Amino acid sequence: MKSYLLLAALSFAAVQSALASYPLTVFDFDFRGNNPAEQIRGIHRMGFDGIAMPLRVPDGLAKLDAYQKAQPDLKLVAGLYLVDTSKPDELETVHLQNVLSKLSEMDAKLWLILAGEKGDPAIGKVLAKVADMAAAKGVNVSIYPHDNRAVETAEEALVYLKEARRPNLTISVHQCHEMRGGNTDRLDAVMAAVGPYMDLVTICGSNQIVHDGNHRWSDAIKPLGEGDYDPKHFLRALKKANFNGRIILHTYGLQQKSDSHFEQSLRLYEKMAADVDAESTEPTGTEGK
Repeated sequence: MKSYLLLAALSFAAVQSALASYPLTVFDFDFRGNNPAEQIRGIHRMGFDGIAMPLRVPDGLAKLDAYQKAQPDLKLVAGLYLVDTSKPDELETVHLQNVLSKLSEMDAKLWLILAGEKGDPAIGKVLAKVADMAAAKGVNVSIYPHDNRAVETAEEALVYLKEARRPNLTISVHQCHEMRGGNTDRLDAVMAAVGPYMDLVTICGSNQIVHDGNHRWSDAIKPLGEGDYDPKHFLRALKKANFNGRIILHTYGLQQKSDSHFEQSLRLYEKMAADVDAESTEPTGTEGK
């Protein structure tokens, strides 16, 4: 009995410390440097634990090869890929097979954006087909909900995940896209709903008020520390959901920001995560207030 209690205590402690102890991954949207070698080595020196990157076009695989040449032990967490569910023939491409082979080689996930018309009956069928293609290569697929696409929020993704019924499917939760989807003040409910399937999340600075459907992302994606929304609310929701997956810094659209925003965001994340881990787990009242 004592051994069981000790194991339970250790497991609980591991969950509670997950936010602060788990290194931050980073999107490669605006890495700085004259070439991929400088870019990836700079991110590695700062202390980021791996990257996520777009792979929908062949140039993405070429860039990934260049990163690996410079950093052979590079950890790729996920390759971002968009599928238009109104054009299922697009799945029959050599490039997608090449992407899946590379992800399998690197033990990385296919991070899948589902574009097309909302509510289209084809969405679940296309998702199931992609999941089967990935499974044949030993690759897991994380649905990437994205504002102004066929699947915009994590709860919408959950509907199609259950419809597809494929064991290699999971769901990502993005601070920026959930806020755009109207879920700023109900993150606890979102994560409670998708928690068993939640594996990757992205965090960033943001304004409290964001504009749904706006193609400019300066309201919803900023370096950590910018904007009047406190990302600790997002981290608290992760903690309540006992999340122990990957946390990824979102950097889309930040090319005009100073080079230092990467390291500043990393250090601020480490402090915020430690602060949230140290907080009481008792209910704190209305979420996000």
